[in-house]
Amino acid sequence: MLIFRPVSEQELCQLAQGRVLTGPAWAATPSFRDAFGLGPFDDEDAERTALHIAALAGLIQYGRRLVVVAEAPARDAGTDFGAVGVDRLAFEHVTALFTEDAAAQPLADATRSAIAQLGVEDAWDHAAHGALLAEADLLWYGPDEWAALVRC
Repeated sequence: MLIFRPVSEQELCQLAQGRVLTGPAWAATPSFRDAFGLGPFDDEDAERTALHIAALAGLIQYGRRLVVVAEAPARDAGTDFGAVGVDRLAFEHVTALFTEDAAAQPLADATRSAIAQLGVEDAWDHAAHGALLAEADLLWYGPDEWAALVRC
């Protein structure tokens, strides 16, 4: 399953150095597709939406939108937002990394302040998050570029 897992800088360093991660992630699950009105031919939109949900979770939890995209086994939690459980995420599973341009970090910081007391589902519809989505796109990186994104 293609999963989107927010990570801290430390977790990305550990993952790239051989540690296996576990925990929550997001994916375009059947209940997620139903909730967002995405059909079987809307894979690109579904993946982009799951990426942004994971990025939002990362912003809330770690203060930065830093997401690992991977092909890994996951258990569907059955939520409308596509939450999944991951028991084994190794760096070899990683297909891409996403984060924001450093110039967008002040907007991300302001968004985090505005949604600090909210969970992912409530923060998703918050005006500050909408502005962040409209003004600051996530940048794609290949797995081999991980060291350029973090300080270990």
